[in-house]
Amino acid sequence: MLRRLEDFGGSGAPIVFAHANGYPVGSYRQFIACLTGCAAVTGFHQRPLWSPEAAPARLNWNLFVDDLIETLEATRDGPVWMMGHSMGGAVATLAAAKKPLLFRGLIMIDPLYVPTRRFLVQKIMPRHKLDETALVRKTLTRPTRFASEEQAFDFYRPKRVFTHFSDEVLWDYVRAGTRIGEDGELQLSYSREWEAAAYRSAPFIWRAVNKIRLPVLGLRGETSNTLTEKAFQRWHRLQPQADLRNCRGGHLLPLEYPQQTAQHIVEFLAGQGA
Repeated sequence: MLRRLEDFGGSGAPIVFAHANGYPVGSYRQFIACLTGCAAVTGFHQRPLWSPEAAPARLNWNLFVDDLIETLEATRDGPVWMMGHSMGGAVATLAAAKKPLLFRGLIMIDPLYVPTRRFLVQKIMPRHKLDETALVRKTLTRPTRFASEEQAFDFYRPKRVFTHFSDEVLWDYVRAGTRIGEDGELQLSYSREWEAAAYRSAPFIWRAVNKIRLPVLGLRGETSNTLTEKAFQRWHRLQPQADLRNCRGGHLLPLEYPQQTAQHIVEFLAGQGA
């Protein structure tokens, strides 16, 4: 269980944080540091970071959900605040619908709440067609090895997806996202095959969203192309008790604007008496 968890310290409300697809927990150090004044934060490393198994062609997200539930049941003495970004938000939502007593509440950061139509299209689309989509194709053709951390940083720095990352955040991403392999070379710690499997297989989420009656904070990046405005409004309707906010940034807002994103969470927890 220990390899699934990382203690970031802090005192106050217990928060367990589940990361986005392809972005290991260590990528979020700048963001998490802004929370440790009011919360004790533990990072949850999802299966692609520790499983020896090959990535499945069609991922059943219950695998991720059961990993989270099993870890919380084995390591936590009481309910926690569950915070998730993107894929981590979807996994947390499905887990909370299945085992609500494990959670005090949810903090969802641009969660992967895909429209029903996209889910259905993806479900029936042949594997080879899914591999031709831009996101999966780019993922599967990225380099998997680098000569050094400096080479990895220089490769990522000009990429559009990292435009709003500070150098400090990008270095955290490089260090969390690579490791020394058995052959002594620097390689990805989060395999591109697992990352692609998650992109091919987004879960149906809305039934779970509708079941949850816990306190919820939902943050959407105002320029996000993942959590659409239409999906955000559907979320409003299904969880009228939730505190849902549009925030500065895109889908990667906690990495683009860590301090501003964290401030919403600090305010929310204070309002909850946490």
